[in-house]
Amino acid sequence: MVKLTDEMKGSLAGTKLLFLATASKKSVPNVVPIGAFKLMDDETLLISDQYFNKTLANLIENNEIALSWWGEKGGFQVKGKATLHTNDDVFLKDVAWMKEFRPNLTPKSAVVLKISEVFSIKPGADAGKKIL
Repeated sequence: MVKLTDEMKGSLAGTKLLFLATASKKSVPNVVPIGAFKLMDDETLLISDQYFNKTLANLIENNEIALSWWGEKGGFQVKGKATLHTNDDVFLKDVAWMKEFRPNLTPKSAVVLKISEVFSIKPGADAGKKIL
């Protein structure tokens, strides 16, 4: 696993929307916007699932995912392995968090991403360059 730098964490904190990319076993891609997310620690991201359909099916088949974001403080792409949580402490903490963050939404599952790679998405010569 890799740990996000302060710059990366600040960039993530400054954005309202992530884009989550998954793929099925047959390599059929799917990308969805994510508005309910937070860092659990410097190398772990929580994504709250209220609407996943194709995304959930893909995660069950293939837990390798990518996330990308861009905000006022720049953006990054991260990759790693996701785990689904539906009936454990992680899920219960997600439900409690969502009651405060977006009380009109009820999680179906919690997705935890362990970040293993970070890439630049800034325009220019370093676009796509692996940072961590």
